[in-house]
Amino acid sequence: MEYAIIIGIDHYDKRALSGAVADAEAFAKFLTDIQLVSNPDNIKLLKSDANNQIVIGYEIDNAIEAITENAKTHRNESNRIYFYFSGHGIGNTFNNTALCMRFWPKMINHCISSLDYLTGLINKGIFDEVLLFLDCCRENDTMIKGLPPIGDWQNKVGERVPKVLVCNSTIYGKLSYEVSIDSNQKRGAFTSFLIESLKGDADINNSGRITALDLKQHIENNFPTYALKYNKIQNGSASTDNGGDNIVICEVKKLEEAYNFEITFNRNSNVTLYNKNADKLRTDNVVTGDKWHYKLEKGNYVLVDNVSGEQKTIINFSENTMGYEQF
Repeated sequence: MEYAIIIGIDHYDKRALSGAVADAEAFAKFLTDIQLVSNPDNIKLLKSDANNQIVIGYEIDNAIEAITENAKTHRNESNRIYFYFSGHGIGNTFNNTALCMRFWPKMINHCISSLDYLTGLINKGIFDEVLLFLDCCRENDTMIKGLPPIGDWQNKVGERVPKVLVCNSTIYGKLSYEVSIDSNQKRGAFTSFLIESLKGDADINNSGRITALDLKQHIENNFPTYALKYNKIQNGSASTDNGGDNIVICEVKKLEEAYNFEITFNRNSNVTLYNKNADKLRTDNVVTGDKWHYKLEKGNYVLVDNVSGEQKTIINFSENTMGYEQF
């Protein structure tokens, strides 16, 4: 059985964010859309709002306990849990990030420890796979560790030793950025990349599935370029434990079409597509709804609106998976 705890916090008393809640909602929708969590009731979505005080910490512990009790009824199945966080974060060590809760920084230590919560999930002894995705800054402050889970999280229960995958939006000591994706909607650069990766971009070998190892390599090789598209310098990181490289995160459609990139137009104009060498691949009039299909090599391309002068860089991360862009 599959479970997920998904946290998004925009509404900090100071240093409010704009895209963390949208990121959490997008990740939850992605998990349900492709049934990585087959029962929507197994997703605990905790998100801040101007009229609430979520998330202050206890909700996460309650969600973990509720999921653990449900997972115990599925002992004969393989149990997987996703733990996703988008908000402010502080790098305590290379392996631990203090995930800032709602009253931070007014309450400077109002944080939870990513490492302690990971340890707590492992020690539940009911999960076979634990996947953490953290979209937050990791500027270092060794004085702020973050609080552990409530209860006896340090003593292991049961015999299961889960495979583990941990993905961080940035490396220790560095910032994580929000960017404008569409219509100036702010989103975490890493979450947007992560979702597109799991839709197929990380299936570099066109095997029809994405493993934790595939995702690790894709983050290392391609996320920095993706961030640069938004004029940000950001390097994600990923690590595995207990055989986590072998986690099959999802299955994706193998690329069999005669093309591997689809460009959808939302304008009435004349447009040119250039390759990385500034060679003109196509110039044509387009209207809203038109689509161009191309078999593109891996790399960067540029679309130019020849009427308005607007330009957009598009990136094809892999020749073996479908890429999509709007212009």
